[in-house]
Amino acid sequence: MYDFVLTNGTVIDPAVGLNDRRNVALQGGRVAAILDPNVPVVAHQTLDCSGLLVVPGLIDFHVHVFPGVSNFGVDPDETCLARGVTTVLDFGTAGGLIFDGFRRFVIDAAKTRVKALMLIAGQGLISSNDTKPALGELWDIAYCDVEGCVEAVEKHRDCVAGIKVRCMADISRGGLNEAEGLRLARQAADETKLPLVVHPANSTLTIQHILETLRPGDVLTHCFHDKNCKLVDSATQLWPIVREKQREGIQFDVGHGWGSFAWRVVRPMLDQGFDPDFLGSDLHSYNTNGPVFDLVTTLEKFLHVGMSLPDVIRRSTATCAKWLGMSDEIGTLKPGACADITVLDVVECENPLTDSEGFTEIANRRLDVKACFRAGNRVGVLPKPDARQSRI
Repeated sequence: MYDFVLTNGTVIDPAVGLNDRRNVALQGGRVAAILDPNVPVVAHQTLDCSGLLVVPGLIDFHVHVFPGVSNFGVDPDETCLARGVTTVLDFGTAGGLIFDGFRRFVIDAAKTRVKALMLIAGQGLISSNDTKPALGELWDIAYCDVEGCVEAVEKHRDCVAGIKVRCMADISRGGLNEAEGLRLARQAADETKLPLVVHPANSTLTIQHILETLRPGDVLTHCFHDKNCKLVDSATQLWPIVREKQREGIQFDVGHGWGSFAWRVVRPMLDQGFDPDFLGSDLHSYNTNGPVFDLVTTLEKFLHVGMSLPDVIRRSTATCAKWLGMSDEIGTLKPGACADITVLDVVECENPLTDSEGFTEIANRRLDVKACFRAGNRVGVLPKPDARQSRI
């Protein structure tokens, strides 16, 4: 007698190489068994998933979920869990000075599983271009206190997965503090023995400078932007160092966002054999009503450009779980794993997909979230938000 069984769905679990029709049995918040659909089962509750995909709970590798404190922050349960995402990685919204509050009011309070990067700047992402004052976190380099960052990591090590720095001209006195901010973030990552994660878009530094700072296991996000410090030259050819560093083990995140995903860059890079490791949405308050909407919309875009469905699922489940050091717990449906599950429907239709620069392509299918389970409990799902003019 199982608690719940999802029956007759096509189970895609890249972590174990499964892509076939199966029943998924849940017991005590865990995956109890993956069963032949022709064998009768007894359960307190069942859900018929005929014609649907049953996949491990989706993991969004790049979000900002500190509402009320950061102007970027959104509620993880409303914008992620209700859209089929059971685990998120907050991408450095909080630094050491405000991480206690982030832990108390978001990580410990949300139904969504929240892991986080620690921003090297202690004050976190509390201001931006449209705030008063419009000062970014590297405007005063004194906030990049390595000792304070390390202390905050040690206090919250169970939920901190890496150190984050944004290298951007307009948040660092026109680029004056970028190199020093990057150096200090590298130092904090080394002292905590955590990966370093870097945002390069609109940096005054060269991409070569940033990539030479990274080490195997580190991550460069926003890999498909078309701004200063990008991965391609003026002819949209990959810089040689990009291939070199990816072979060495540096990993790359999409980080779509409202300004970091351009169709005119995506296609040439993919054609040259560049594959992102993570399909993070960079969901935040400026793009929940377009062009990002949710993680599923980002997944649709990679299906549209030719990535296979199992590869799309792998890059939003197993690959993320491995980087987080949680491969036995999430990102898979193998027996014993946490019963985080997303049920999707692949709908054949015309599906307009807009990049961060306002250019729209028409895909021929979309992904609808039909059901979601967090630790064996079914949660409500919400429809994709309506598109409207974004805040920027």
